[in-house]
Amino acid sequence: MKKPFDIFWFGENGPNWIEAVDTLEIAKALIEKMPQGGSGSYSLLDQRTGNRLSFASKIQSSGIRTGQAGKNERRPH
Repeated sequence: MKKPFDIFWFGENGPNWIEAVDTLEIAKALIEKMPQGGSGSYSLLDQRTGNRLSFASKIQSSGIRTGQAGKNERRPH
């Protein structure tokens, strides 16, 4: 039997299929464990009904994005 819930990641490069699972509860638990980026979100598609649920990604509490520190710093001449 086909698993009814598809998990997708919607990021800068468009949608990416992650995995299909049996229940909404399993899907939510997997999303909680997956990496959370600063831009993008996860979405669930119920193949039986066509309903979709979206989950915004969590922002890190430090507020610092990797690779961004020092990018706009001015250096003394």
